[in-house]
Formats: sequence, C-alpha cells, structure tokens
Amino acid sequence: MIVDFLGWASHVSSMNRYRNNLSYDTVARVDEIVTDVLAMDLLHSSPEFFRKVLEVAGEAGDMELVAIRRSVADTSLGETDIELIANGPAGRCGILIENKVRAPLMDRQFARYRMRGEAGIQTGQWTRFRVVLMSPRSYYEALGQEHCTHIDANLSYEDVVEFLGGYPEFSFKRHVFESAITDFRKGYVKSPDSAMMDFYQNYWAVASSEFPQLRMLRPDVVGKDGSWIYFPPLYAGNSVRLIHKFKGIGCELAIVTRNAEKLAESLAPFLTPDMIVRPTKSMAFVNVKTPAINHILNFQAVRADVVLSLQTLDRLRRFAMNDDVRQLITAAL
Repeated sequence: MIVDFLGWASHVSSMNRYRNNLSYDTVARVDEIVTDVLAMDLLHSSPEFFRKVLEVAGEAGDMELVAIRRSVADTSLGETDIELIANGPAGRCGILIENKVRAPLMDRQFARYRMRGEAGIQTGQWTRFRVVLMSPRSYYEALGQEHCTHIDANLSYEDVVEFLGGYPEFSFKRHVFESAITDFRKGYVKSPDSAMMDFYQNYWAVASSEFPQLRMLRPDVVGKDGSWIYFPPLYAGNSVRLIHKFKGIGCELAIVTRNAEKLAESLAPFLTPDMIVRPTKSMAFVNVKTPAINHILNFQAVRADVVLSLQTLDRLRRFAMNDDVRQLITAAL
C-alpha cells in the first residue's frame, strides 16, 4: 500500500512538472466568449474557484451551486454574460457577471444589471443579488462613477490568474487569461455596424429637422449593440436625460438618484395614464411604451414609428421641464 501511494505521488509530481514546463503559442486575440466559457467550466469543475467567486461577491463560502447560464436575455432589460445562482442558509443569491476583455461598456449597462437583479427578486429566482464585473483590473479602475455605483465587486483577470497559478492542471486556462490581459492593454477599436449606422443617420435626420428641441447629436461610430439612443442631458449635469430603447422598452426619462422610491411616489400626481415610473437602487425611469423598431428594415417602413417615438420623447422632455416636476427631480438628486 505504501509502495502504491509513493508510486502515485511520484506520478502526480511528474505530471505537475510536465504541466509547469508546458509552453503555449501566444493567443493574439481573446474574445469574451472564450473567457465566459473558461469561467463557467471552472465554476463547474473547481469548488475552490466557485468559493473564490463567492468570496469576491461578498457571499458565504459554504453555499452550493444551483444553476449557471451564459448569455441570459430572458427579459427586455438586456443580457447577462454569466448568471450564477447559489443557495445557502440565507437563501438564494443571484450573481450576475458582466465579462469584459476590451469592449467598451454601453451607457447604463450596469444599471440594467441591477434592474435584472431586482426583476429576479420579484419573480422569485433569488432573494438577493450581486453584480460582478469580471475584467482586467485596469479596465475596472478606468470606469466612471456612473458605472461603478452599480457594481458590487470586480473579479479581476489578475486575481483569476493568481488563483489558477496554484493549480498546474489549469495552466492553459491561466495562459488564456494572461493573454486576455495583454490583449486589453493593446486597446479597443469599436467596430461599426452598417445597418445600425444607416438607421441612426436616418433617425438623426428626422430628429434634427422635425424635433430640434431634443438636441440629438449627430451619430459617430455605432456598433451592433447600439439599440439605446441617448440624448443630451436636460439638466443637473448628466443626471437627467432621455433615452429611446427602440428594441422594445420604449421611451424613457432616466434620472440618476439614490432616492428612487421616494421620487417615484412624489411624481405620481404628475404622470399621464401611459407613463410608468420604474425605481431601481440608483435610478428612476419614467417610461412610455412605444412600438419596437426593427432597424434592419427599410427606413420608410419604420419612419412613422420613429416619429411617434420622437413625439413621445418630446412629451417626456416637457414633463421633465415642468417647474414642479423639475423641482421634485432636482431635490432627489
């Protein structure tokens, strides 16, 4: 028995030396789907990595993994890169992970993560949630406050690399995460999407000629994820602005505030029947549902819906500029 054990130990030691001496070709470009899949594989195969993620998220290490999904888009509130559900004595926790290698964040991207987290509480998926950014550390450190306020923790690639360094069997995964860090340092150039850019140009032409009061800026480069059209802030710095979420959510007045529930109550007497206030942890949205627009169609086929949406946005602008409403919003900032 002792001989067998020594033989097994010698074999393990030999395998570890072999793994430690392996060299890999340089990975010139690491796409986020690759680190998504590697992270999910680690969560399934390594209880230690699962506990590491729980620790980063501020959760107890004795929880058990209940479910894990990738690219979750169950609602119109956007997409979660990795959705992890863990269960413990304090109930279920949804850990919503946004993974970034080099791509820029869309405006309000993490605000929508919080909205999805709150929706999960309402539907009984979990009793609480955490929003985690998995990215190179310098990516997180470069984020503006408007994003950081919605993030509970950063699972940095550097931390992942350090963790994997203790497990020779994960040496290739470690190499990929190291390559992703190097890839990030090379910078990012946003890739234009021709169909989206054509739609934006036509949309801007209508907005600038027929609704100049909305002050829509001429579009620059637009990627395929540009389904939220942002208008310049109305007042209070960048805290109050209009957004057209043309894939189905509709037109919204977005207000950055830590007093969203109180603001929603105070705005109620001023709302028209088609206006709905949606408070979240750090924002309040006054929403008016408008038709979803398929930007790939010929613009003339959707022009009437664009005009209707711009009319709705102008109505939300007038609502926000009402003296009483503006006073309430400003007091809540």
